[in-house]
Amino acid sequence: MKHLGDMTDPKVAALYAGVPSNDLKKFQAFCNANPYQQVTIHGVEWSYLSMQESGEPILLLSGVLAIPDISWNSIAHFAERYHVIAPVYPAVKTMEALVDGIAEILRREGIQQAHVLGGSYGGFVAQVFVRRYPEMTRSLVLSHTLPPDPVNGEKISKAMGWLRLLPEGVLRWLMGKQLGSLMPVETGGMAMLHAMFNELLYHRLTKADVLSIFWRTIDYYALEFTPQDLAGWPGKVLLVLADDDPGTPEAVRAALCALYPQAGLHLFHGTGHVTSILKQDEYQAVIGEFLRGQP
Repeated sequence: MKHLGDMTDPKVAALYAGVPSNDLKKFQAFCNANPYQQVTIHGVEWSYLSMQESGEPILLLSGVLAIPDISWNSIAHFAERYHVIAPVYPAVKTMEALVDGIAEILRREGIQQAHVLGGSYGGFVAQVFVRRYPEMTRSLVLSHTLPPDPVNGEKISKAMGWLRLLPEGVLRWLMGKQLGSLMPVETGGMAMLHAMFNELLYHRLTKADVLSIFWRTIDYYALEFTPQDLAGWPGKVLLVLADDDPGTPEAVRAALCALYPQAGLHLFHGTGHVTSILKQDEYQAVIGEFLRGQP
């Protein structure tokens, strides 16, 4: 599997035309140093990054657009100290299938237990993972995410009858419209993020990928979590949220906090859904301090 930013494709190269050259060079160096690894698990092809094989393991679960390159800054930062595993999400339809495959990747890497970091949609995956594989989860960081939501899950489920009939381009447009509200204003500093977003959405994700994202979201939203789920699990939890994130309004943040009453909370101000970009150093420092404090 190729990384994002394949400049041999003129359409992709055009997306990155406005990206500062220094930002692009840093990302290309990251890609060249860290090719994706491939493995087949129960007939499904998986790709993943495995960086710095020494140090405590971190399972880094990126957002809805499936390919972790968009989180490359955080991946590179934590790989300076930790053994980072960052999987690509294949087109499987259930959260169970997704986390089972991820667990198998950890086993094949010789990892018995890892810190689990999940941002946004990756937070969905992380919450399922810790409940299905508590013995493999050393600690849990949930960033800009939300608990199951049966009402929205039912809405998406009802829409799947016609969504799966739509052409690939229309599905991509619908997803772009939905996710676009979470993106920051496209300034020079945000050019790389927007280029990656557009490449992922309009050039890399297939119809099967988009539909699988919808199916897994329905599957997640239908789950029933309680504060007692992790009562016997000895790990610690950190919630990283923002007070103006349109993806996690105040009522949603309160519900997430109620679901993890044992958790520490760091609330950013004015950074929306993209704190990891707008406040990159502080965001990474908050998580790093939490990880260093784990026994």
